[in-house]
Amino acid sequence: MENHIEIAKVDIRSIEYVFRSNPNVARPPQRNRGGHGSTLKTELSNAVTSIVDNRKDIGIDAENLIVLQLISAEAAPSVDILQNKLHLVLVEEVKNTDGTMRFVVQFASKDDIAVFEHERSLWESDNPDDTDVLTYAQRRDLFACIENIRPVSPEDRTGRGLSDAIDNDSLPEGLFIVDIDVWFDGDITKRNDIEGQIKNALGTGSSTLLGDLFVLPNLLLGRAKVNRFTLEVLRKLDLIAQVDFPIGVISTEQCELYSADFVPTVDNELAENAPKACVVDSGIFSGNPLLSKIIIAEEDFDLTEDTTADLNGHGTGVGGIVAYGDLTDYDKENRAFSPLVRLFNGKVMHNDNTWNTPVFDENKRPEELVASAIQYFHENYNCRVFNLSVGFESRIYNGGRQMAWASLLDALSRELDVVIVVSTGNVHSPDVPVFASRKDLMENIRNQLLSEEHHLIDPATTALGITVGSITRYSEPESFPNRPTPLSVGNIGYPSAFTRTGEGVGGGIKPDFVDYGGNIALSQMAGSTSWYSNRALNEPTLNNTTDRVFKGWQGTSFAAPHVTHIAARLQYALFKQLGEEPTANLIRALLASSAKYVQTDWLNDAVPVGFSGKTKQTQDWRLRLSGYGKVDDSTLFTDRNHVTLFSEDALDLRQIHLYKIPIPIEFLKLNTSKRIAIGFAYNPPTRLSRKDYIANSLWFEVLRRLDVDKLLNYFDALRKYNSEKRKSGGANIDTSQIDGYIDDFAKKHPAPFKPGSTEIRNSTLQQRVWEKGSRGGSDLLWEDNDPFIHVLVTGKAKFSHPDEVIPQSYALAITFSYESEEDIQLRQKLSEQVKIKQREQVRIRTQVQV
Repeated sequence: MENHIEIAKVDIRSIEYVFRSNPNVARPPQRNRGGHGSTLKTELSNAVTSIVDNRKDIGIDAENLIVLQLISAEAAPSVDILQNKLHLVLVEEVKNTDGTMRFVVQFASKDDIAVFEHERSLWESDNPDDTDVLTYAQRRDLFACIENIRPVSPEDRTGRGLSDAIDNDSLPEGLFIVDIDVWFDGDITKRNDIEGQIKNALGTGSSTLLGDLFVLPNLLLGRAKVNRFTLEVLRKLDLIAQVDFPIGVISTEQCELYSADFVPTVDNELAENAPKACVVDSGIFSGNPLLSKIIIAEEDFDLTEDTTADLNGHGTGVGGIVAYGDLTDYDKENRAFSPLVRLFNGKVMHNDNTWNTPVFDENKRPEELVASAIQYFHENYNCRVFNLSVGFESRIYNGGRQMAWASLLDALSRELDVVIVVSTGNVHSPDVPVFASRKDLMENIRNQLLSEEHHLIDPATTALGITVGSITRYSEPESFPNRPTPLSVGNIGYPSAFTRTGEGVGGGIKPDFVDYGGNIALSQMAGSTSWYSNRALNEPTLNNTTDRVFKGWQGTSFAAPHVTHIAARLQYALFKQLGEEPTANLIRALLASSAKYVQTDWLNDAVPVGFSGKTKQTQDWRLRLSGYGKVDDSTLFTDRNHVTLFSEDALDLRQIHLYKIPIPIEFLKLNTSKRIAIGFAYNPPTRLSRKDYIANSLWFEVLRRLDVDKLLNYFDALRKYNSEKRKSGGANIDTSQIDGYIDDFAKKHPAPFKPGSTEIRNSTLQQRVWEKGSRGGSDLLWEDNDPFIHVLVTGKAKFSHPDEVIPQSYALAITFSYESEEDIQLRQKLSEQVKIKQREQVRIRTQVQV
């Protein structure tokens, strides 16, 4: 493999990215101070009284750490005023489905509530003189925004799985285990006090807190043994953010073992410096001959089975793909298999012998075990790439704040600068739609993937990790005499019927990628149609017993390791080229620059079940189904007709970085399909309590037929436009000349890369693509000039963050590729025209503390 080409940005004068002014910003509503102020006073008093009485009833402290909800409509109260002036801790900020905003705030003590109430009374009486805490204007804007004040309800605190059990009156009898998430302001000195309050709330009977609370920046995670009575105590306790069942027993599709007669030739010798990745799962069976020599180190964090071996098979199946990649791509004449990645075995689960499924220790939070495994192998073996093919099946993301496990992975990704690859999760018994033909069946299966039932689960919403969904490798099931004929529900490259789909937090693109994870079929017997696991549709990988070497599986668990395999190889290749560890941003950006869809037309025809709108959201639905597509390792690791440029830098927010990218005319005139794909990744701080979650928003624009001076003139014009608007106070002024210039610029110069920057702006991993057939390419030509485009990188802060490090690091990767055998010397032409960056031998990186 030829090295990728590292490029430098254009040297331009420091200039701030200018945003066109928004006249539609919501302003605080006009209120009747007397009436609304009195209502707020009553609601505050009733909420505090309810919380205090409830706490006294269960015998815990009623003076400190009181949690309330503030609901706003139209405009939102200033978070800075709440936190910095009134000293409230904002533990959650969510936009409700009705458009209102919900702020969950924690008062440190009743004294802080008294200050809040005093400020409210000053607002009600329209008192302009008392400004000890808030100014008159701050008070006016704050309380006019608050629609109502209330406690957090038990229903707000109840997770989906537990809520269904309560509604169906199917709670277990006696004692059972629940997960509890506890509001937390990040002050570690308060943990013991909070633990004590929860223990007191559970009482002195058999209900108990299982172990210490696990600390996240904004939550404490715990596990408790409760009965029906103490469950209600927790649901009514204002300190609790959520209570839910733990991850359940997830039944794996039973499948026939592959033939015992297939004996492979073993060729698994790898050098000590070969690529490496960690499998965080149910263990790995080192007795498999294809794995015996490539496991570097093993550690058991589960401790239930007293062995690092895999007694279930799930971890071995995942590990086989991480090590070998595509196990259908082997030397068929000699039955020879050669691994490319060495493995670390981080065992965090054990086998449930009743259901034969991998499960976590019921007395421990899975998040804590996974965090321990990632930290251990990073600290002791410098592992940079991790695979996590597991999730909370009942914790489905339907908008709102980030989920706890995903937030933990985001913190680890940023703190350790590692790549964590996560499966989207599976729907184990998808609905069987009504259908009239095989085509009808496949269309209905595809469309129902956009339903709520198929939304992502925790931790697949990770914003800084890589999330992978499943597509099908095989389309035809195996048939047997005297058995019902199975009916496949997916053609090759279709989204698997069981895969989960996006969006992620804040509308972020999820999944990031898809890969092969198996297919399933339907079978009919006695007039009943049901799901059928057929070995011909499975994803091949390795077995965890000695009777057979190979085994087939289905699930997104086995799609994710395909990406992990490529990420590990890419990390190793970049280390060899750079002479130092590549950043996680660079690995992610390069993966994105290679990804492409397997079945574009099929994805574009998707329509959600029940959709009745007039305008199809084709691009949005495609991204929700398959993210940016399947990572293409041939693009990453060959060079005649695939060449990648890349850059790493750090951006002062609201400033501009500019890259001039040449486009050889020979490339544009190729009589074949051709593609320019841009991958972009950054690792912002995150805050679980904030609605936006991601502290910084970075994105890139692609501009054509434009020189630097004209670009800078555009921003000068836009700055002048905004200035005149501000001076006029929003009154009508004649800006037609500037308007015309701005609109003309916006029409002529954006290059036709898809999706648009606004569609992917909420994602920390972004991809935009220019793709043409044999006759396309003229849209990037530029009269007598040598063709080129500019890639403009910019960004802004969404909210301030205590761990924020400015400037914000990012990585950019631009991959040129075409399909014909013609050699146009693409690499040489790009190297001659692009500005090459001279990398220093030793580069100091900032260690981010989270």
